[in-house]
Amino acid sequence: MLSLISSIVTNPTALIFLVLILGVLFQKWKVVKRTLWGMALVLTLLFTNQPLYDYAYRQWFVEYDHPLPEGKTYEYGIVLGGYSHWDWERNRIEFSNIADRLLEGIRLYKEGRIRKLVLASDGSIIECENAVAMKGNPEGMRAFLKAMRMPPEDIIMETKAWNTQENATFTLELIGDSLKTVPSLLITSASHMRRSLATFHRVGIPSDPYITDTPIQVGDQKPSWVPSLAVLLRWPELLHEWVGYAYYVWKGNIE
Repeated sequence: MLSLISSIVTNPTALIFLVLILGVLFQKWKVVKRTLWGMALVLTLLFTNQPLYDYAYRQWFVEYDHPLPEGKTYEYGIVLGGYSHWDWERNRIEFSNIADRLLEGIRLYKEGRIRKLVLASDGSIIECENAVAMKGNPEGMRAFLKAMRMPPEDIIMETKAWNTQENATFTLELIGDSLKTVPSLLITSASHMRRSLATFHRVGIPSDPYITDTPIQVGDQKPSWVPSLAVLLRWPELLHEWVGYAYYVWKGNIE
């Protein structure tokens, strides 16, 4: 039930349709029907408004949107997962639209900003005993990174975690308490950074943030006030992070 509620709350399209359906079910009561349909209209206008979305999204990550300190290097660059899965039929990695996480990690390593690349559990490397569940191929990822001219001795893979909290816990278990004292860089999407950084700090890993997958501003293009379906479809990512952050606070995973 909790999962169902969460999936509706984080999906504006589903929420709008639910309100419309309730309006149909209560059509005998005109006041209730009009109220529900009015709510559906307001929700539609809100969640298709580009300036509102842009403002809400940017406020969620703006404090982490800054360049790395001049000349600072890190012992570990920790790339959080979610950017790929292993295609067993074709025996290859398939990347998602947030693969910037991995690409930026590789780039920062090659530029000498990080000494070791840590891949926190991702669909392409996760090890799972349940054959029904998603199962990765760590050796396949190692072969891919080798093709990218990444030295195997500088790659560390955490292959057990299923969520951000486990990413932090298992990464610390894998590397050890030295991770609490050496500089590390946390690399993840802009929308995911607030929850991720708070989680890693909570377990004692004092990482600096490095955001990827940030919104793109094209030249002097101004946001449009015309309702946009594309904007409606962007909201679930941000709402998922809002709900996830609130849930982690409620569980005591972060402060």
